[in-house]
Amino acid sequence: MCSLEACGGAAGVYADGMIKLQRLGHVLISVRDLEKSKDFYTRLLGCKVLEQDPEHGGLFLSIGGLGNTFDLFQCTNPEAVATSDEDLAGRNGLGVRHIAFAVATEDDLRDAYFALQSAGVAILRAIDHVSQKSIYFHDPDKNLLEIVWERPNALEIFARGRGDEDKPLTFS
Repeated sequence: MCSLEACGGAAGVYADGMIKLQRLGHVLISVRDLEKSKDFYTRLLGCKVLEQDPEHGGLFLSIGGLGNTFDLFQCTNPEAVATSDEDLAGRNGLGVRHIAFAVATEDDLRDAYFALQSAGVAILRAIDHVSQKSIYFHDPDKNLLEIVWERPNALEIFARGRGDEDKPLTFS
């Protein structure tokens, strides 16, 4: 292990000692029924199975041609329950509040909205957050999920203060 001063010149560390992260690596969630969740995430959300490894307890998925980005593991506690989210902003306990999956275009977001509805998935909220537009829904284990389209000028919007109004979003 090295000090910040010593690591400052390392390829994976900036001069100020900050680690050079590239992107989110992967998210792992526990699920009640691995096969039901596998069907939901592959058939409906388009994840690809990289490996199903019972010895290590998981299903390893990829999104958009990337490597391992999303993992599903069988929950070992039969008494486990999902966090309540009557008010999406009220999910204020510890742990993951939601998982967001990005789409490339606003049309892709609209298509996702209707695909979820066609599959019988209840849409909790569809919101215009100024810098992005989002759809919120649950997976079969009540994990809160989001599909998000980020506006091309999102960084500029954040820089000037986006003034998030959370306007309801409708699709036609």
